[in-house]
Amino acid sequence: MAEKTVSDINFKKIVEDAGIPTTEDGWKALFKQDVEEAGCIVANDAPFSPFWRLLTAIVAKPATWIVNKVLVEKILPNLFLQTATDDAFIEAKAWEHDLTRKQTEFTKGKIKFLRAASSGPSLLISAGTVIQTDAINGVVYRVLTIDDVILAENAASVLVLVTAEHAGAAYNLGAGYYHILPESVTGIGSVTNEADWIDVLGADAESNEDLKLRTRNAFTAAAPWHIDAVYRAMLTERAGLNADNLFFEHDAPRGPGTANAFILLDTSEPSSALINDLNEYVMQKGFHGHGDDLQVMAMPAVITNIGVTVYPQSALLADEVSALLAGVEDFIRCAFRENSNYNATRTEPASRFSFSRLGQELHKEFAGLESLNWHQMDITSGNDVPRIGELTIDNGNA
Repeated sequence: MAEKTVSDINFKKIVEDAGIPTTEDGWKALFKQDVEEAGCIVANDAPFSPFWRLLTAIVAKPATWIVNKVLVEKILPNLFLQTATDDAFIEAKAWEHDLTRKQTEFTKGKIKFLRAASSGPSLLISAGTVIQTDAINGVVYRVLTIDDVILAENAASVLVLVTAEHAGAAYNLGAGYYHILPESVTGIGSVTNEADWIDVLGADAESNEDLKLRTRNAFTAAAPWHIDAVYRAMLTERAGLNADNLFFEHDAPRGPGTANAFILLDTSEPSSALINDLNEYVMQKGFHGHGDDLQVMAMPAVITNIGVTVYPQSALLADEVSALLAGVEDFIRCAFRENSNYNATRTEPASRFSFSRLGQELHKEFAGLESLNWHQMDITSGNDVPRIGELTIDNGNA
């Protein structure tokens, strides 16, 4: 049997089936019936009777408004998690399962600073040093070093703790995005963020849909046994992950009672520090079930080289062509989970990634795009997620 959707639920019909009028005529008829049952005979109930029109208007209009605007459109839909849209109602439902809406979080991680020379004296990297990105869809993202750090004498590089300038998931960018020092640091030749640079995931305030998904999961997590839903609830609460970005492997990879939980980030890849924190939380702090052996790990990646020839419209100027090619690159990288600045269909485990769909989305996003020629076939993934090895974008009009 097909699952019932929100659009299938007719709350107005439910109210009518319960004998509650939803129209003014219905309330007028009910009012007249109640008046007559009370022994009060209305001698002049003609539509043009001022007295009767006044009485019915006093009853019918407010009652119809309350039933339709308050009961049918507001109260009833928000009593059910599936149809709820009001923040307060959804948060009240979450509270019933000891859940609260997750708040914003600042991205924290490590940026690699590399020495300009092959060797040399120790160098100071001051707290508050800014590292930023190129503009991504018109937005520049910045992270700042947290503490003073010394690059040791003759050491080629050092990892420096940083925090995002503002809270939000958009700062969870993929490898190589943070590479610009707007103010030079003496002795430093370059900076970059590596693939697993994130220690703490940046997060937006939890949306209603995500909170509803966690609350729905909590219904099944109430069981005493540590099934998927229990671990899903624990991990999403702990790490700020989305509930649908956890994937479980149940076939006892290390023997009876063992399982793996693979986590997938909307952008970038989890660091070893984040993975270790989750494993310690589940296994060493007593949150796992009796006899359970659950290991948390990053979703494996299948590395693919991507190539595309872009044909800009012939009327575009040189700088417009450059902007188009840069935008196409960022859009493709968004699809492969390296940024979140576009509405692109993202790669997923156990699915087919369609380059024809990606091409359609690129045409919709960029008006100056004439044509695309992909250099590879679709990607079919298993228990892994496709990621970019090398991305080559050729200008077909060059």
